[in-house]
Amino acid sequence: MRITILLAFSLFFLPRCVSEKKEYTILGNIEDPQNEIANTIANIVNRNAKDSLRVIGGNGSMLNLELIEKGKADFGIVDNYSRYSNKISSLLPLYPQVLHILYKNKNNAKPVSLSKLLMSGRVFPGIEGSGTKFFVEELIIDLGLERNKIQFVDVIDLFDADVIFSFTDLLTQEELRDLKDYKLYSIDDVSRLGKGSLADGICTRHPQFEPFVLATNLYGSFSDSPILTIKIDAILVCRADLDKDLIYSIVSTIAENDQDLKNINPLLFNISADFDPRKLNFTLHAGAKDFMERYNPTFLEKYADVFSVIISVFVALASSLYTFTQWQKTRKKNKIDVYYQKLLYHRVQIKAANSIKTLSDLEEIIKSIQEETINLVVREKLLADESFSIFLHLSKIILEEIYFKKNELLKSVGT
Repeated sequence: MRITILLAFSLFFLPRCVSEKKEYTILGNIEDPQNEIANTIANIVNRNAKDSLRVIGGNGSMLNLELIEKGKADFGIVDNYSRYSNKISSLLPLYPQVLHILYKNKNNAKPVSLSKLLMSGRVFPGIEGSGTKFFVEELIIDLGLERNKIQFVDVIDLFDADVIFSFTDLLTQEELRDLKDYKLYSIDDVSRLGKGSLADGICTRHPQFEPFVLATNLYGSFSDSPILTIKIDAILVCRADLDKDLIYSIVSTIAENDQDLKNINPLLFNISADFDPRKLNFTLHAGAKDFMERYNPTFLEKYADVFSVIISVFVALASSLYTFTQWQKTRKKNKIDVYYQKLLYHRVQIKAANSIKTLSDLEEIIKSIQEETINLVVREKLLADESFSIFLHLSKIILEEIYFKKNELLKSVGT
């Protein structure tokens, strides 16, 4: 009765345990498109995967990175420029974030260099904990400027800033209206791209970046010529210790529903699960790697032709070795056969012998043939096989015949 109750209890609760969903978290952001991307990824996963994904508050790449490192979140969107951490793994790049540098157009005077621009007034370097601020602080060091001589302002004083730095997607019309007092700054002349421009220098020192050109009319009156700037990928990352089957499932789900993400912003149009992981600042997660290599041939498939050639060569060598071995055996057997013929030749002479001396001579000949054959076996490493045994046995018989014939002749002389 007790067993029946336990069985019924197991059958009732086991399916619930097996099908129980696990909940994971993804960090949003106070800015779009990161926040919209996080929510879209959560919606995609929740309608297609067995586990659920919940969006929680995030605030900038560096803070998102810290939250994931501490295990307070499972997934997040960070700049590919963020500091390396072995507790973080990459899943896939999402979209390029373009550096927009805007300055107040005072008396139509454009700063002659990026260094002069940073020293020209109040600078908004990005929100605290963002990749933009991290970059600006590094840029100040790269340009050899003194940080304490540059006046930074917080986000609450954004529109009081004379210079604004922002890694973002394409600016919206609403944002452009708010920034009507500003002009876009080109960090160098577009014609110098690939010829030692400042953009080339920045990308050499920080290889995660790539040069980017904003077209002349992309933002209307904000620029009267192409703008040379740089870009950095925003990437989806996760805790490095997450199960690789889970990650494979999530990356697969995102790849199959990438149209949902492409509709968010033009810069997401090229989102793809096929990319070069060597360009990522964080190690690619094993689950994402498995998904990328899903169509790759297996080891046996990849080297099938090579194995086929090796097997063919091996069979040919084995066949040749067998043929050579058989030839060697035949050659060695033929050498023994020569001594068979000698024995048989002298055996005939025994019957014709009519003196003790003749028989003694034959006896010496047979013994010398025996010795010669034994030396041949040792010298040429002939096998002491059945043929050799037969030879020894035959030589023994012939010697016995000689002894018998001698005794007959001695008896006849005695009588």
